[in-house]
Amino acid sequence: MRRILVSILIAVIVVVAGGGAYVWLSLTGAFTDKRSPDQLLALLEPDIVIVKPDGDGPFPAVLLFHGCEGLWNGDQRRPLMGIYADIARSEGVVAIIVDSLKPRNIDSEEAYADVCPGWVLRGSERAGDVAVTVPFARSLPYVDPDRIAIAGWSHGGWTVMDFLAMPPNETVPYSLTRWPTAAFAGLTAVYLTYPYCGFPALAPEAGEIEPRPTWAIHGTKDVTADPAPCNQAYALAVEEGAPVDVQTIEGATHAFDRPDVLPNSTSVYDPAFAQIAYDRFRTFLREVLVPSGQ
Repeated sequence: MRRILVSILIAVIVVVAGGGAYVWLSLTGAFTDKRSPDQLLALLEPDIVIVKPDGDGPFPAVLLFHGCEGLWNGDQRRPLMGIYADIARSEGVVAIIVDSLKPRNIDSEEAYADVCPGWVLRGSERAGDVAVTVPFARSLPYVDPDRIAIAGWSHGGWTVMDFLAMPPNETVPYSLTRWPTAAFAGLTAVYLTYPYCGFPALAPEAGEIEPRPTWAIHGTKDVTADPAPCNQAYALAVEEGAPVDVQTIEGATHAFDRPDVLPNSTSVYDPAFAQIAYDRFRTFLREVLVPSGQ
């Protein structure tokens, strides 16, 4: 009997250890498909949407990274990124909308089932999308290469913050074989809307390795992306030299600015709160990205 119990105990230990190792390897990107920067950009570029002001520029630019649900609901484009892109264009800023799901053949059903719970395409993997599209933005002839901002919503905020939290000499975004050249060059500022900062996000422990002026907006009734760990990340960023401006909307849920939020969701669209967010984004562009008088 004792031998049987010992054998069972050893088996349990092996299973638990093996399961723990699998989880750790998964969280550190061991099972993630890795591409060179050129390969990842080639994957993403056909689905990048660029909304620009009239004229030749050069204009400042902001890259927009959507939430976990993606840009599409079936064959219908979701409206949120278009709303912010139009705000940017009206302020003389090029908006570059990066689709992280369609190029990876992730449809809206899979997005809700796997991306939103964090089973696939975590922020540390999707950070590669930021790393390759910042240099892409700088290469556009009508973009001012020294005035680039990155903006993320929910999962996109997680992505942006993980990108900023990765020391280039130590950690490579999990979707890449190596960092692209000058991934942070020209990056002027950061804008975050209800970013997810819970486990396994990197920013609450790392802050911003490359500090940039950072604006964020949260709701007090957000049960999807608790602002508390984000506040820890913001505090670290301030210590590292990044000016951080955070606005909290009393009573706002997650995704309060999304006109197409799902019915019966814990997230509730509120037109008044949405207007606050839209106006704040406009102010960010005017005060942080576009120099006074230009």
